[in-house]
Formats: sequence, C-alpha cells, structure tokens
Amino acid sequence: MGATSENHKVDYDEILSHIGQFGPWQRRIHFLLWLASAASGLVVVVFSFTAFKADYRCRNPYCESGENMYGNKTFIQESNPGQCEYYQIDGLEQTAAENTCNDYIKAINITDLTGANINNVTCSNEDLIFDRSIVQSSIVEDFGFVCNKSYLRQIYGAIYMLGLLCGSTIMGFISDKYGRVTAMMIGVVLAGGAGSISAGMPSAHYGFFRFLTGIGGMALFMVTFVICVEYVGVKYTMLTGIVIEIPFALGELLLGLEAYLIRDWVTLQLVAHLPILALLGLYFLVPESPRWLIAVGRIEEAKVIIQKGAEINGRTLPDSIFANPLENGGKEEGNSRTKSVETLESDVFHDPKATVLDLFRPTLMLFRSTNMFYQWFSVTMCYYGLSFASVNLLGDPYTNAALSYFIEIPGYIFCILVMDCWGRRPILSFCQLVSGIACIGAGLLAGQEEFIGLQVFLSLVGKFGASACFAIVYVYTAELFPTVIRNTAIGACSTIARVGGICANLVGLLAPFWFPAPMVVMGIVAVIAGALALKLPETVGNKLPETMDEAINIGKDSKRGICKCICPKSLSEMFKED
Repeated sequence: MGATSENHKVDYDEILSHIGQFGPWQRRIHFLLWLASAASGLVVVVFSFTAFKADYRCRNPYCESGENMYGNKTFIQESNPGQCEYYQIDGLEQTAAENTCNDYIKAINITDLTGANINNVTCSNEDLIFDRSIVQSSIVEDFGFVCNKSYLRQIYGAIYMLGLLCGSTIMGFISDKYGRVTAMMIGVVLAGGAGSISAGMPSAHYGFFRFLTGIGGMALFMVTFVICVEYVGVKYTMLTGIVIEIPFALGELLLGLEAYLIRDWVTLQLVAHLPILALLGLYFLVPESPRWLIAVGRIEEAKVIIQKGAEINGRTLPDSIFANPLENGGKEEGNSRTKSVETLESDVFHDPKATVLDLFRPTLMLFRSTNMFYQWFSVTMCYYGLSFASVNLLGDPYTNAALSYFIEIPGYIFCILVMDCWGRRPILSFCQLVSGIACIGAGLLAGQEEFIGLQVFLSLVGKFGASACFAIVYVYTAELFPTVIRNTAIGACSTIARVGGICANLVGLLAPFWFPAPMVVMGIVAVIAGALALKLPETVGNKLPETMDEAINIGKDSKRGICKCICPKSLSEMFKED
C-alpha cells in the first residue's frame, strides 16, 4: 500500500532532522508506553507472592486438633523430624488430650529418640499446618507443591521463563510481519487474559496459562522497547532504551504493594492481571512505528503519522521528503543525494542473506558471540534469581522485595551517567563482578539471623549490578555486530538469556542439598562473566559497524584503558535537541 518507487528510499532519520528527534510527540508516546513496560514488570514477579513458600509442618495427632495454628505447640514444632514428618509412639493413643500430650512430650525427650517404640511417620497433605503470618493462601498449598512434590514450585516458575523464550521468537516474528502495535496488543491480551484465567484453573491447566502469560509478558516489554527506540533519532536511542526499563521496576513495586494488601493468591492474581486488559486502549493512542511502516513499504500510512507528529512538535515537514526525485523527467539537478541512496540500496539488496551461522565465523566472531551469549545468560540468571530470592531472604519478605525492585532504578540511572564516559567493556565487567561477589556473600549468610541486615544489603548490591548489566548488554550487543546480522545476534542472545531465566528457577532445586547453593552458583556464574567481559572489544566512540570487516576491527585502535573515563560533554549537552 502506497509503496514508493524502488529507486527511491524514504529516510526516517532525515525526517527526524526536520521534525525533531525527541520532541513532544515522541515524549508523549514514550510515556504512554511506560504503562506497557510497567505491566510487563508486574507480571514477572506475581509468582513470587502467589507461589510464596510459607513454612509448614505436620499436625501432631497427640497434641493438636485440625484447628491449631502453625505457631502453637512450639516444642512439638521444633521436635518434628521434618516438615512432613512427626514422631509416632507405639501404644500411645492419638487423642490430642492434655494428658496424652504430656505423655508424648515425655516420650520424645531427646535422650529417648532411639527407642524402639518411636518411629518417624509422614503425614498427608491434609494434615499439614501452614504459617499464615505472611500469606493466607498460595499455589504451594492449593496445588500440593509440598513435601516430596515441593520441586514442582520451581518447575512452574520455569514455565513462565519458557514462555518468555518462545515469546521472543513468536512475538518477534509477529512484530516484524504484522506491526509493532499489533504484537503489543496480542501481548496485552495474553498477559492480562491468560493471567486472569489461570486464577481459576487447576494445577495442570494453570501451567499452560502461565506459559501463555510468559509469551504476553515478553511481547509487552520487547515490543515496547523496540517502539521506543524506533520513534527517536540515533542521539536518543541509548537514553530511551534504558529509561523505558524504569517503569518495569515501577510495575514490580506496584505488584509488591498489591501483594502486601492482598494475601490470598487467587484475588492477587486477578487484581494483578485483569487491569492489564485496559491497555488495549493504547491501540488508539500509540501510532504504528513509522520506521517499520517505511521499511515494509507502507509509505502513505507512515506519512499521515509523521505529519501529525510534525504538527505536535511544532515543526514543518517539506513535502519533497516523500517525493521520488526521479519522477520529474529524470532531472539530474539535486540528484546527487538520491544517487548515493540508490548505491546504498544496491549494496544492501545484493549482499548475501545473513544467517545465524555468521555469528560463528570467522573464529574471532565465534569467540565474541559465545562470550556475549554467556554474558546474557549470566545477567538474566542473576537478575531473576535475585528477584525471586528476595521474598525468601531473612526479614520481612515484602520489605525485601520492595527494596529489590526499587534498587533497579539507580542501576539504570548509573548506566545512563557512565556508559559513554567509562566505556561498555569496563562497566559490564565491573557490574558483573559486583553482582557475582555480592550474590556469593548473600548466599553464604543464608539462615544466619545475626547477619540479616548484611545479607539483605549484599542482595541489593547484587541486584543493582545485575540491573545495570541488563541495560548494558542490549546496547553493547548492537554495537559489536554488523548491520547484516545485528538483529540475528540480539535475537540469539535473547534466546540464550531466557535459558538463564529458566535456570534461575531450577537452581533453587539445589537448596535441599546445600541451602546457600542457589545464590552461590549464580554468583560464580556472574564472576566468570565479569572476567570474560574484559575479552570483548571497546565500542564507545565508534559508529555502528555496517560490514563484517568493520565489526572484526572495531575497538582495535582504541586507546581507552579499563580505568579511564572520558566525559567530553555534560548530560544536558548530550541530549539537547538539535
């Protein structure tokens, strides 16, 4: 529809030079998209509270009736051989009478536990008593993820990450084929609709709808990120790409507040997901990406949107910007720029089609790609691992979670301030090392109540580093790979990242063998990533590589050291509108 002649290419960056790279029009769209980014952050952390692992123990038939609360009979609670076991005394009637309880307590005196008449007995799920001081109900209790089935909690947590993995491919295709806004609306329906429906589903169906919610959550953030950076000029790409992650953290904070006020998991699931459907209204408020419309040849649609944007920005857009200079009798006057565009198009269209194999050849690109794969894996594993672990740290889970979500914002601001001054390579290495060392320290302090404050502090330092790394790897990956395989590289890295998210859930299965193991493993992974980051070339100050040769040689002439900072401009000058 409305495609221009194949001899003429509409340059959106040139259009932005006329209407403004980040004017009132782009800012309004950017802040509307904060709603979608916030929703994607909210749905990520819902499971931390709906599947909160409350303490539980067996009801003791010798001392307690079914109505007893978790904290009653402290002696019995501390004397149980395990969460799902109690001591059975042969010949002692299980009546829960006061005299019987006294006899029971005498019989299980620590010196008598080796007696032949004392046995360990596993109780049924119906006889478990849960600690309701944190949540009134949870998936763990209702779905029976307890005792020898407690591992299912981690499996269902990983299902969401599997949805993110599939969503990065499925929604990326839909976004490129049918449009950014269409993909975002599908994300809204899946995140809001599937998430709400899952509140009334049994465990087997809940897993399926949680998978769909993961696909929707990926669409909400990934497509929102793409729209934000496509609307602005190159001068503001880094700024908008990082700033759009701030509402993601705000969405997490909102969920933390909802979880504090709502302790029933079904109600929380509905309150968290149903309002997301209201974002369908963004279909009428956020126009389709003009850059995408131009790329697929829908020029007339792009023209209408751009002219509206120029009006809002108070700028005038020359009509000739969309005209084909070759239409007026093939005049040569003023066609020098057009010829250069034709030459560029010819080069692009005659390049061999890039494939994922180009990420692994020559050998230098093989090492670079595998290094970045590992960086993304580590960042995602630590980021989500620390997010999910925040509710299980010593102290109040709601306070710990809120602090963990809030600390992301300073991490993103830190990146904005230092990425161009310090450089990509040293800041990525530094943040990975900080995240890893802090994670190991917090893990080793697990369960030591005298170090509650220090453990929470180290966890927050680790989350700060992981959040900063998340902002860095998107920009750094785009700068390390040439144009012909840039999208392929980011897509492959994003896929590997989702594997890290799945592992962030599954690593929790190591806790029964050694309680600090999950955080220690995540920390070791991050420390190794910090060391490997130093093997990557520095890209700051270099233009985006267009060819494989430019990508291979990027950073070779850089004189910037690991500890050298160069800040030639103030922030106000860097982001001042032209």
